[in-house]
Amino acid sequence: MKKIYITGVSGTGKSTVSEELSRRGYFSISIDETEGLCSWIDKKSGENHGGKEALMTEEFVDMHDWVCDVDHLEKLFNQNNTEVVFVLGMATNQKEFVHIFDKIILLTCDPKVFCKRIMSRTDNNFGKDKDVQHQVINRSKTYLEEMLGIGAEVIDTDKLVTQVVDEVIKISAI
Repeated sequence: MKKIYITGVSGTGKSTVSEELSRRGYFSISIDETEGLCSWIDKKSGENHGGKEALMTEEFVDMHDWVCDVDHLEKLFNQNNTEVVFVLGMATNQKEFVHIFDKIILLTCDPKVFCKRIMSRTDNNFGKDKDVQHQVINRSKTYLEEMLGIGAEVIDTDKLVTQVVDEVIKISAI
């Protein structure tokens, strides 16, 4: 099974790309949307504060990590007999699992674009707090460098989702 990890800061289009990949018949896992796959974990106590329904203030985000359950992720791989799996998301602990992927793709776009997307979405409150948006903007700058450093290929998502997914498929060589 070929495993492709697609990542990017909030608002770059990961969930939308996941939906389009699924619509085209590919096995796609959105780590933010898959029940029980990621949780907000208190940095000091280790207490689990649940999924994306948590209160998304700057203070909360500063005190918690968005952690992917790697064992759960690997079990999901084995539940589907397919040639390729796409995993989309961004987790604090992704350094623990990026090595299991054959290819890493980084979705990017202008901060004005991802902030507009964040404010208009209805399924997720992350980033609606203006201070958290500033954190996302600042993180986008360093995240690009980090992902390029581990060999990620970049796709600008400031275009139609169908065009983005066409690029994903081309880069994935499937």
